[in-house]
Amino acid sequence: MIPILLGVGFFGFLGLSVLCPLLALPAYYFRRKKSPEMPRQKSETNDTSPSIEIFIPAHNEAERIGPTLASIQKSIQRLQIRELQPGPKIRIRVGADGCTDNTVSVARGFSMVAVTEFSKKCGKWSVLKTLVTASTADWVILVDAGTLWTENFFSDLLRQMDSGKTNVMAIAPSYRPLKAGWLHQILWRLETGLKQMEVFCGGPVSLHGATVAYQTPLLKKALTSLGNTLWVNDDVVIPLTLRALNPEGVILYPVGEVWDAGIKPHQLDLGRRKRLLIGNLQWVGALLPSCIHRNPVAGMVAGRRLFRVLWAYWFSMIVFGVALAYHFVVLPTAATVGVLMVTSGSFRQLSGAALISLFAPFLIIQAKRQPLGAWK
Repeated sequence: MIPILLGVGFFGFLGLSVLCPLLALPAYYFRRKKSPEMPRQKSETNDTSPSIEIFIPAHNEAERIGPTLASIQKSIQRLQIRELQPGPKIRIRVGADGCTDNTVSVARGFSMVAVTEFSKKCGKWSVLKTLVTASTADWVILVDAGTLWTENFFSDLLRQMDSGKTNVMAIAPSYRPLKAGWLHQILWRLETGLKQMEVFCGGPVSLHGATVAYQTPLLKKALTSLGNTLWVNDDVVIPLTLRALNPEGVILYPVGEVWDAGIKPHQLDLGRRKRLLIGNLQWVGALLPSCIHRNPVAGMVAGRRLFRVLWAYWFSMIVFGVALAYHFVVLPTAATVGVLMVTSGSFRQLSGAALISLFAPFLIIQAKRQPLGAWK
């Protein structure tokens, strides 16, 4: 029993870390040797510099939208001061999703910002789809309210857009949650390292929605392919679809760094975590089989997120295996966990994530009873 528990537990931890990228790497390089690069998308403008639209969906974000817009404008203005030649055409638009607070008035207080108001709350996915569909820019940058750009970030991003690489579909920075506890800060750093491994396989299939830049024609094609389903987890659905529809395309990561001031520290945050889990189950059931068929490399990379869904089970198996082997550590471990639950906000956050992970099988059963979307 002990070897089985430890073996399955450690295999699960390998799966949620390095196993899937390592399996995908040989297949990716073999395919690259046999396949030409993806053709470069034609610009919808004749300018040398790309035109860019920045979209920020927001529902009652009056407290967070101001700092986000201020950091974006400051990063853009820093680029404009440093560059002698004319820069890219840039538009910033806030999609106010049925806001009942001062989000609209705060956004309109910024000179570079336009606002599209939605009279009724229709959800982040619908707002993004509406804004992107109407865009005529070469690149679209999707930003979450609460995100803070560094002063040099836009310069780093534009440099990659102008690099001349023909197969770049999306560009994303690394991500740092400012208010998260010490434990989550460490976990996010580890996640950044694992995503950097996925870069060697064409790029990640999940990008934190704090900031992601997409080539507009490819993004529109992906959204059309995803149909009318209200997808919950756009952070995965869009990159996964891009990788599936364009096997020769790549996603650059990380380009610069952004900060997220929107995470609430020291809370279990069960509602948000459950929503993310449901979103993961949604794309796993509806999109992953087609992705494996269209782009097996991306399908293997996506496997890491499958293992992550059940991470608490892998951890529990290791804990139970060690407890069965070394009985004397059970009481000290239980006492330490109790103390950490009381004193550490970071540990409470992790406990909330573990609780949702343990409920994953029950949510999987529930999800089977509900219709899921799929690619057209």
